[in-house]
Amino acid sequence: MIDLLIKNGAVITMDAKRTVIENCDVAIDKGKIVSIGVGLRLDAKKTLQANGCVVCPGFVNGHSHVYQSLIEGIGYDMHFDPWNWRFLFPVVSKVTQENAQAGAALAALEMIKNGVTTISDHWYLHTDMENINRVTEVFDQAGMRSQMVFGLLDQTFAGERIDSEYMTMIQSEDLLLKEAVRFFKKWHGTKRTTVALGPGSTEDISESLMIKTVQLAKELNINVSTHVAGWIEINSYTMRRFAERDLEHFQTLGLTGPHGVMFHAVWVSDREIDIIAKTGTKVVHCPIANSYLGYGIAPISQMLSRGITVGLGTDGAASYTYDMLEVGRTAGILQKATKLDAESVTAEQIMEMLTIQGAKVLGLDEEVGSLETGKKADVIVVEFNAPHLLPGGRWLPKLIYSARGSDVLHTIIEGQVIMENRKVLSMDENKVMADAIANREDLVLRAGQETRDLLAAPWPESGPAWRSIAKKLI
Repeated sequence: MIDLLIKNGAVITMDAKRTVIENCDVAIDKGKIVSIGVGLRLDAKKTLQANGCVVCPGFVNGHSHVYQSLIEGIGYDMHFDPWNWRFLFPVVSKVTQENAQAGAALAALEMIKNGVTTISDHWYLHTDMENINRVTEVFDQAGMRSQMVFGLLDQTFAGERIDSEYMTMIQSEDLLLKEAVRFFKKWHGTKRTTVALGPGSTEDISESLMIKTVQLAKELNINVSTHVAGWIEINSYTMRRFAERDLEHFQTLGLTGPHGVMFHAVWVSDREIDIIAKTGTKVVHCPIANSYLGYGIAPISQMLSRGITVGLGTDGAASYTYDMLEVGRTAGILQKATKLDAESVTAEQIMEMLTIQGAKVLGLDEEVGSLETGKKADVIVVEFNAPHLLPGGRWLPKLIYSARGSDVLHTIIEGQVIMENRKVLSMDENKVMADAIANREDLVLRAGQETRDLLAAPWPESGPAWRSIAKKLI
């Protein structure tokens, strides 16, 4: 008797042939997929009916900062610099272990409800060195698969100087390297958790620590994941200091290659795209956050045409959502609109970025990212019995362009039913919400008057609301 049988769904396998099978069953036992086919005659401890539903791999969120999940909606209609100074720094510089835990639980709950089974979280908010352990424990207990990126900031945060009162997350080179090794030994390969190293950016980390981070990642044989050319100003900084563009400098330092993961990659030149392609470097595109903060739009259609592995991510509070279907749809629409080419990115490519390509970015594609016999059973069931979908026809484009995260009915991670009939089983939703509200209130209270003023800003006479608050402080 097997553990779980999913019956009669439209199965989008994402296997090498990208097979789609209607009225298909998926058999799961001991955390793995043991059979896929029509009319499987197997006894199961539990059966989920998937008539009129799509069954597909769980989505991969390739880049996030879940410490920001508690503060979505405080700062908005801001470019990157005022967003950091007027909104982000005053709040997150005060984050405690309890705040970190509550934020991670809120993010995990939202992701599970939206069919996200794997998260890569870049955690550099070392206001307390135990924060990242608390967050990892939350993901583990919630049943999620995670690649925790141990962040390293020893110089600045988002390019700002170390002498600011808000730079409480910046730590010394020796402490960061020691704690990174300790974290790796504790968590890498534990249950569903893997570890990567994450230098903040060329601005945020000293050359000495950058070189030592690359060396350590090679010794540990893990990914080194960093923010690259996310905002246009970073290229001015690296050109002035190193006579190289941002990604070119990462190439010089040795961060490119099969274990190199580049977040954003918005302001990259043709030459840099060539470097990414030739070195086998991976990219995570965060279309909503990049657009929301006025960063720009990464040239992912060009990257995909070069065979570059591209995944998708939410980034932080500027993304305002953990719905990866919304992220994927936004990625496609932005490319189509800016290229004046409806074929620049297809529904099939978006699905690849959400699943198998996203898994490949994290080095997990041998385990997850597709539904195949022998792979770990990270599976979601999306209900199409709704006016905006309707069962039948071409399942994939409807999933990508019409479905929402809220249409996910069941979420299964490594064979465990984590959400059934939209009820999350691995977390107490009421407690998560209550803790999140209490911790947000705590953060806002300790952040200071400007943060409270932002929340209480009146309807603006013209322009963005935050400016009326900021002008009072000038």
